[in-house]
Amino acid sequence: MALSLGASSPTNVSDRSARVMRWTLRRRNELLTFEIGLNHDDSAYELRIDPPWNPTGVTSETFADAIAAFARHANIERQLIEDGWSLECFESGTTR
Repeated sequence: MALSLGASSPTNVSDRSARVMRWTLRRRNELLTFEIGLNHDDSAYELRIDPPWNPTGVTSETFADAIAAFARHANIERQLIEDGWSLECFESGTTR
């Protein structure tokens, strides 16, 4: 149940925002983006990766808890750093 101050109005699902953490890594002219956030129904965490070498676009892995998603992210990032990638940007915010 949401706590509201002032006039009350029904909450619309499309008004919902979710916290997303995003890392962008760079190697020469290549950019790679990781995102960790909740899936569409908030039942699991998703690690989304948009690698430049994948012609089909973003890949996604689903995890039951945030710790598992962060551990997987850390393992992949460690391998990328060893292969010459570096952190370009980190963002934490909300998305609709």
